[in-house]
Amino acid sequence: MLVYAGQTYRFRISNVGLNMTLNFRIQNHKMKLVETEGSYTSQIMLDSLDVHVGQSYSVLVTADQNAGNYFMVASPRLVTTADNPNLMGIAVLHYDSSTTAPIGSLPVGPDQLDQEFSVNQARSIRWNMTTGAARPNPQGTFNVTNVTINQTFILHSFPVEIEGNTRFTVNNISYLTPTTPLKLADHALNGSGVYILDAFPTNAVSPVAAINTSVVTGIHKGWIEIVFANNAPLVDTWHLDGFGFYVVGFGEGVWSKESRATYNLFDPVVRSTVQVYPAGWTVIYAFLDNPGMWNLRSQRLQNWFLGQELYIRVHNDDPNPAKERPPPDNLLTCVMRNGQDLRPRPRPLIKAPQQFTSTLLA
Repeated sequence: MLVYAGQTYRFRISNVGLNMTLNFRIQNHKMKLVETEGSYTSQIMLDSLDVHVGQSYSVLVTADQNAGNYFMVASPRLVTTADNPNLMGIAVLHYDSSTTAPIGSLPVGPDQLDQEFSVNQARSIRWNMTTGAARPNPQGTFNVTNVTINQTFILHSFPVEIEGNTRFTVNNISYLTPTTPLKLADHALNGSGVYILDAFPTNAVSPVAAINTSVVTGIHKGWIEIVFANNAPLVDTWHLDGFGFYVVGFGEGVWSKESRATYNLFDPVVRSTVQVYPAGWTVIYAFLDNPGMWNLRSQRLQNWFLGQELYIRVHNDDPNPAKERPPPDNLLTCVMRNGQDLRPRPRPLIKAPQQFTSTLLA
């Protein structure tokens, strides 16, 4: 990358990988963090930055070193890569007047397995409450200290084996994609025959692993608290379609109501994807003002593909198209006849416990 001495540049850093956290750094250069996923952050200086799967950041870098070439490195974090120690991306920051090759060794980041560094850095990333920006309330006045929580979901994610197949689950339920799109089923059949609303356990782990089309109610214009608990040995990331959410807390071990005393409710950063550390939990607040059928999923591709997701149905009875656009007049509903889905349905890998039998696509 070509830079000119004395100039400041904005770097947009995104982790578009499938499963690994990356640490990004530039040899002999500091980075000023200014933005993440559309939200201005309090400006902090960093030597390196952990970027988890599906996340994006903006940093400002000033070309304030002697003219030369400097290494830029992105390397895996919080995983063991002993079998492939050279697994990293390397580029060069090139000053316009430089005629020499990069010198010295690659910049060294934090210890590859140092989770405490990553957690502390995550807690230091806060919303900038004074910078001019689009906000739910006028700038400098909005926080979540006094909101009323209408719902709490506690979601445990972990892999299980079902009939010899590895599946990823949320509260021991692995998502099964129906043959009829959920929004079509919602519009034409009120979900009948495709899913049963709120059969998914939002605050408990099902005693039996099952395959299910999981759709839960989100209260329109209500505040929801979602606790993500990671029972797997690797960092997970979660994404919620349709909303930005407030990252109010991280913690180790088991979340409890007492954990709320540790939340940052004054200036939590607003983003769309958040990490959950192994044997730990992350909590977000979201204001469900956007009607629709919204996907909540792991951004680790393996987890998502193998079932770690569910849908939140935010319904508004108001037919005003400004609230939610109606389906087009030429909407294809040929898969429906007398309220039934005519296409063949996939066979579940395991029968559900009695209380969930009616929600399976048998």
